Amino acid sequence: MIPFPAINRLCALYRLLCDLQESGVERISSADLGKKLGVGAHNIRKDIAFLGVSSSSASGYDIKGLKQLISEKFEFNTEKKACIVGLGRLGTAIMERKDLCGGEFHIIAGFDSNINRLETISSSISLYPAYSITEVVRRLRIELAIIAVPACVAQDVADKLIDGGIKGILNFAPVIVKLDNKEIFIKNMDISGELRVLSAQIKNSIR
Repeated sequence: MIPFPAINRLCALYRLLCDLQESGVERISSADLGKKLGVGAHNIRKDIAFLGVSSSSASGYDIKGLKQLISEKFEFNTEKKACIVGLGRLGTAIMERKDLCGGEFHIIAGFDSNINRLETISSSISLYPAYSITEVVRRLRIELAIIAVPACVAQDVADKLIDGGIKGILNFAPVIVKLDNKEIFIKNMDISGELRVLSAQIKNSIR
C-alpha cells in the first residue's frame, strides 16, 4: 500500500515527466526532479522505490521508462469513464474540455436539475436530468464524478452517485461532502480556502 502523500507526489511527478518528455528531455536526476517539484531528492527516490525502482543510475532516471512505470502502477493508461453533475458555467466548461488529462478520462454523461438548461446546451456528450443520476451511473458503469452544484444539494448528489456505484468524486461545490463508505474516495476542492491560504502566505512573507 502506497501512502497517500506519496501518491500525491507520484501524480505530480507523472505530470512533470509528461512535460519533460514533450520537451525532448530523456533523463533527469532525482535532485533536479526534487527542485522542479519543490520536494527533497530523498523523497523523490523514496516515492519511486514504491514502483520497484531501487535507485537511479549515474545519468539519472529514464523519463520515458519512469513515466510508464507510474502509468502502469495507477492504470493511467486505461481510459476511465466520468460524469459531471451541475451544468452551470463551471460544469459546462469542464465538460467541454477535450484535453482532460490528455484524454485519460472520458466524460460520457452530464446531469442537471434544470430541464430547460439541458435542452439549450449543445454538446456531443449525453445529458440527463439529475433524478436519473443513480440509474445512469450504474448502467454506464461510470467510475468518477465531478460535482459542480450549489452547496445545498451537493451531499444529496454525492449520495445518488454513491448509490450508482461511483468510485471517486471531485467536489467543486462550496461545502465539505462527507462519505461513510471508506472504499469511495473524494477530493473536496475548496477554492475559497485555497485562496485564503495563498493570501495568508503572502501576508506572512511580508517583513
